[in-house]
Amino acid sequence: MADSCPQQVTTNIMHKSTPAFSQVAFKDIPHSYSPCSPVTCNYTLAAPFQASSRDWVGIFKVGWSTTKDYHTFVWVEPCGDQQPVSRQACFKDYYLPKDDVDFYQFCYVDSSGHVCGASTPFCFKTETEPSAESTFDNDLWVITTQHQVDESVREKAALKEAADRIREKNEEMQKDLQDERRQVGVLEEQKKQHSQEKSELERELSETKAQNQRLENTVQQQKQEMDSLKQEMLAQMTSQIQIRENPAGSTPGYDDEGGGEGDDGRLGQTELELREAQAAIAEKEVLMEEKEQLMLTIRHQNDMLTQENQNLRRDVEELRRMLNKLPTAAPTHSPQHKATASPGGELTQTDAGQTREPSYDDLPVVSITEDEDEDKPVLSCRHCLESFPGRSRAEVEEHERNHQVCPFCTLICDNMEQSVFEDHVYSHEM
Repeated sequence: MADSCPQQVTTNIMHKSTPAFSQVAFKDIPHSYSPCSPVTCNYTLAAPFQASSRDWVGIFKVGWSTTKDYHTFVWVEPCGDQQPVSRQACFKDYYLPKDDVDFYQFCYVDSSGHVCGASTPFCFKTETEPSAESTFDNDLWVITTQHQVDESVREKAALKEAADRIREKNEEMQKDLQDERRQVGVLEEQKKQHSQEKSELERELSETKAQNQRLENTVQQQKQEMDSLKQEMLAQMTSQIQIRENPAGSTPGYDDEGGGEGDDGRLGQTELELREAQAAIAEKEVLMEEKEQLMLTIRHQNDMLTQENQNLRRDVEELRRMLNKLPTAAPTHSPQHKATASPGGELTQTDAGQTREPSYDDLPVVSITEDEDEDKPVLSCRHCLESFPGRSRAEVEEHERNHQVCPFCTLICDNMEQSVFEDHVYSHEM
């Protein structure tokens, strides 16, 4: 097939030939070139043709359709008025094709993009392959067999298929590489965000430490001021006591009976005041101890009441479950709905839809805790028993209204969906 292609390609080129092709003629074009050495082609310009510095000679693969399909090209050297008849174009081996399957040809293209001449086809071979050829009047005739042509076609198809597979694999690898790059970009963005968050947390931690240090310094300063005030007060009390014990103008050993009686009276008065002050302090300490003991007792009672309330709730739940297991009696027309005793001594519900079951909602739950500012009871939620120190009754009632409580069994259903809650409520009326 490789030997029969030049005849077919030459025919195609001759079929495409136009009068412009005759302006440049390539001469002495061999059947093959070596891709490992520079290639020089000779061509001749027609007499009326004017070459330009923007003209170029390119190597095209046989079967080209436009001048953009060139493999490589070189610029034509400009010439003066007396242009030579024969010229050359040299191509470096670095830019030459490396395959030995396809055929190529030289084409002269002017500055307007028109092809002014084309050579006969040739190929690039690293080794000289024996071929049957004969040349008559500079025309190339290639003789080959159909089997060789078919074999070449199959080899070319196999190579093309392999190239397609390699191209698809390359595209997949490029997609994977792009995905990995995107993941790396996302990870870098996350790392940057985490770094910013870390910096923000470190800054907040530093500010918190500085604030804590300032608070500690303030507390230490206040303690020092309190110690100073205590010492000043102690010094003032000591000075007052000394002044009362030794008033001005009195001297030791004074024999005046009247003066001695006055000093004894003042000393007795001072001792009496000290005893009264000590008694008042002792009384206050006793009151403080009694108050603390009372608060502990109240806390203990509050804990007991809370535990008892929980026990009552459990008992009510147990009684309600037992009551639900009992058979429902027929409704009566009595204006008052009362619970009657069954022959077995158990209670039956005469009107399940209207009988009000016992509920712990009527039991006020008040938790009393110690308040340093004022002795006020701390209110608690009657549903979840959560304490609200310093809150008003209106605020606690607002918190209680936010609960979703079953009106029959007083079960807190905050986490239930509305449909599940309604099914639960309707189950008590069945």
